[in-house]
Amino acid sequence: MFYGRFGDGRPFHTVLIRGGGLGASGTRDGEGSFIFPANGANTPVEILESDSPLVVERRELLPDSGGAGRQRGALGRREVFRVPDDAYAPLPPVNLAIQSGRFRRPPEGLFGGRPGALASFLVNGSPGDPYGLTRLQPGDTLVMDTAGGGGFGDPRERDPELLARDLREGKVSPGSAQRDYGAPKSSRA
Repeated sequence: MFYGRFGDGRPFHTVLIRGGGLGASGTRDGEGSFIFPANGANTPVEILESDSPLVVERRELLPDSGGAGRQRGALGRREVFRVPDDAYAPLPPVNLAIQSGRFRRPPEGLFGGRPGALASFLVNGSPGDPYGLTRLQPGDTLVMDTAGGGGFGDPRERDPELLARDLREGKVSPGSAQRDYGAPKSSRA
């Protein structure tokens, strides 16, 4: 949740529900960027930017963040926020309180599946404290990555057609296809 005051003194308070990648099951890849188990909705960028003085610079899925496996874990997600330092700057500070996890221990894989990527929380390029209150100033940039889901089963048993699709869609990089799935260099889609 972000809260503070617009430049003209009016208060703002906006809650952002962020989802990460879920783990794979024995029969399916993990589902991506769901808010589980709350079933909350993703806050559209336009809503966040109209309810607060913040700018969303980027929102994207993170390649290779889902744990490798016969069934791949879902990808984590990156969001980049900027506190304006111009005519639209809020009064300092902009307060951020988050409830999140997977910063210290990655989501585990099962039955030979690899773990998903860790979550990350950066303020101006340096690690922030994801467990306390963060006070942002005009000009600050915040990068929040959610964890990817863990994989299920031996990655070398992944269906080659599914791996080729993952490569085409940018979910798995050519390097990860070779390193984690044992794909030959010529398997690039």
